[in-house]
Amino acid sequence: MSGMISPAGVFALLFGSAVFADQPPAGPACEGLPYSTDNCVRVLACIGQGGLWFDGQARGWNEGTVQGATSDGVACSGRWRSGGFLGTGSSRMECADGRQVAVVYFMQDNETGTVVGRGQDDRGTGITVWTGQNVLEYLTPRGTVGASLPCGPMSIPVG
Repeated sequence: MSGMISPAGVFALLFGSAVFADQPPAGPACEGLPYSTDNCVRVLACIGQGGLWFDGQARGWNEGTVQGATSDGVACSGRWRSGGFLGTGSSRMECADGRQVAVVYFMQDNETGTVVGRGQDDRGTGITVWTGQNVLEYLTPRGTVGASLPCGPMSIPVG
């Protein structure tokens, strides 16, 4: 994927009020062909440092939609686009609880094709996002058997 940001390889995030759940559900199914305008990748995010996370999907190529829900069940949706200064991209989402989120993605791991981003909601809560075709591989620490979100002092297993 050298030089190109994967489909929804740029994503977004979201959040709501913090209620921690032990195990996130499996991510939404993505059914899209590489290099298709229907391309789809998983989006995972930490919202703040209290254990709240987001699981969703981004669809499109160079621009598209993002949707999903926070660990406390708040639905969020919005749009993303790539092609910014020095290869950056951005995403904006609105959640059912009225929160608005803005994220800038700035780094792509060439080995896994994972895009990393940071942003915040309209209340000042920080967000870290990971997305891409192999995002679970990127989030699996060496020597471990499963992926986990590094959300502050806690690690949240994802599958």
